[in-house]
Amino acid sequence: MKETKFVSIFIGLVFILLISFAFIFNGTGDSGDSIMHFLYAKYAFKNPDNFFNVWAKPLYVLLASPFAQLGFTGIKIFNSINTTISMIATYLVAKRFNLKHAWLVPILLMLAPMNFALSLTGLTEPLFAGVLISGLCLLFYEYTIIGLVLLSFLPFVRSEGMFLLAIIAIYLIQQKKIKGIAWLFTGQIIYAIAGYFHFGSLFWFYHGNPYSIISKYGSGALNTYFINLPLIAGPASCFLLALGFVTIPIITLKERLKGNAPQLMLIWVLFTSYFFFHVIAWTFGLFDSLGMPRIIDGIMPLIILLCVYGFNQIEEFTKEKLGNTNNLFIYASVLVISINSVYMIARYSGNIGTAGFDLKPSTDELVENKMADYIKQKYPDYKNLQLLYNAPYLSLALDIDPVERPTKAASSTKLYIWDDWYSAQEGKTTLNMLQNDKTYIQDTVFTLANWNGNEKAIALFYSKESK
Repeated sequence: MKETKFVSIFIGLVFILLISFAFIFNGTGDSGDSIMHFLYAKYAFKNPDNFFNVWAKPLYVLLASPFAQLGFTGIKIFNSINTTISMIATYLVAKRFNLKHAWLVPILLMLAPMNFALSLTGLTEPLFAGVLISGLCLLFYEYTIIGLVLLSFLPFVRSEGMFLLAIIAIYLIQQKKIKGIAWLFTGQIIYAIAGYFHFGSLFWFYHGNPYSIISKYGSGALNTYFINLPLIAGPASCFLLALGFVTIPIITLKERLKGNAPQLMLIWVLFTSYFFFHVIAWTFGLFDSLGMPRIIDGIMPLIILLCVYGFNQIEEFTKEKLGNTNNLFIYASVLVISINSVYMIARYSGNIGTAGFDLKPSTDELVENKMADYIKQKYPDYKNLQLLYNAPYLSLALDIDPVERPTKAASSTKLYIWDDWYSAQEGKTTLNMLQNDKTYIQDTVFTLANWNGNEKAIALFYSKESK
């Protein structure tokens, strides 16, 4: 079978699998940001401010909003499409670079645990990866203006896109395409003008920056992202990534940036800058970093290109030392695929999931569903009450627009739904604080143990004057 035919069939089957999983499994992948991005997209037509919300990411909201009208399954379909686009574009880039074994690209992308998991969430990383690699693909295939215009919208999908554009601008200078830099401002100009009619300011995007230089979440270990690379890309891919990371600058500099070397170096620099930016941010507690492994999925196509390059360097070295080794590299390919497959199956087996990215509802979502059912039964007019809560999933479970929730109180009745994570961490409210608050009376509590025996709790309080 020809490589292109195999790749086309494989990517098609992956797309069908992801869409099937979007309908079969009712998990959200993440009970925080995944839910919030979905809610911003779902209610964007009702609240136009959502289209310009810097945290929610304006381009993400714009593109995801039609899918979000279909419910959370719709947002998973949206991200499944983004992942499929990334597979196609990354493979085309590999072919443009004349990389041997380019057929490995979609397979390794599929077997990257975090990449697979995020395809079935409402998070922004799949769209960012799709826009980034599609823009680069167009650029490398000499569709320069279209590629640069597409890349110019990266900051409106994820904030890291801003410094990636600076790197691309330097690449254009190195390639003596200085005029192309102007096209990198397209997204900024379009959104500045659009936002001006909404906010009355051309600089609304910068005024709305939700991230502080000193993170409120603290800091973490220097090796956080390194030790999570198997979870992000797969264990075998980590080894190939290391080889690609080391050999690309050495070999391309030896070739004095001829042929495809400048493009390869651009991939390397983009990966390195993005990855180590997050390493530094988490280590020193900057830019509200939480040290989450999923962040790296935004550059997964770049990682896979480095992996395939690393695989090819093993082949070149082995051929030089041992001669013809075609059969050996068939076995090597099978070994790489097998290791990543076994690891991914293990990560998704049982109720463990991948670092919280289970395909099924998480324990906190299950217990919040119980609370939502209880509220709907006991307080059927709950949408007209003052509802206080911090857990994003409750908006989904109760079918409430979180933006309008504080202003829709048509009654003096006040309900406080406390959970043991978001209320405690973000609301800075403990259960004891509410129990000792004389203005509230406890209504009920639900608890549920997760896979490792830890209990998740959620409690409902009502204000005294409502009874």
